[in-house]
Amino acid sequence: MAIGTFYRIFQTVMKALLVLLIGVLLAVMTLQIIMRYSFSASLIWAEEVCRYLLIWVSLIAGIFAYEKGEIAAMTLLRDALPRRIGLGLAIFCNLAAAILCLALVYYGWRYAEMVGSQPIPALRFLFEDTFGWPQSYVPTVFWVYFSLPLGMAFMAVRLLVDIVHYIRLMASGGSVGDLRPIGPEGVAE
Repeated sequence: MAIGTFYRIFQTVMKALLVLLIGVLLAVMTLQIIMRYSFSASLIWAEEVCRYLLIWVSLIAGIFAYEKGEIAAMTLLRDALPRRIGLGLAIFCNLAAAILCLALVYYGWRYAEMVGSQPIPALRFLFEDTFGWPQSYVPTVFWVYFSLPLGMAFMAVRLLVDIVHYIRLMASGGSVGDLRPIGPEGVAE
């Protein structure tokens, strides 16, 4: 499978997941507003669930912020260097960032496993107390903490895709400026 096809599938899945998470977030917030201002009754669990959804959305949406250049970057040195050296520096920086992301995946996973066995308090109230479901049906805080390793794994994949593009540019005689943002087709425009 070509890298463009792989990334196109990856990007489509991530966008669909973001739309789903934002849709649930919007629905819970709307329900909370309606309950609070129309019925003077607040949903105890809504704000905590929204907080967790925002964490997930932020870590997954970071990939798209990176693609659009909306994450702070210091490119002054890279752009001032000769073409091949600038590409080499870009490869090095992306590789270092990918390694950092993978370290966060490892330690984030370990942390989630160590402290993630407790049920999410808001959902425990909702599922156990409101619906009478057994505790085994209540999601644990592992799923909140799991957002970090998952988001960092996705970011590492995205950084590695750019490394492949930089290597191709180096082989073809291009420069970092030739790499345009990834378009909706999943390939550089």
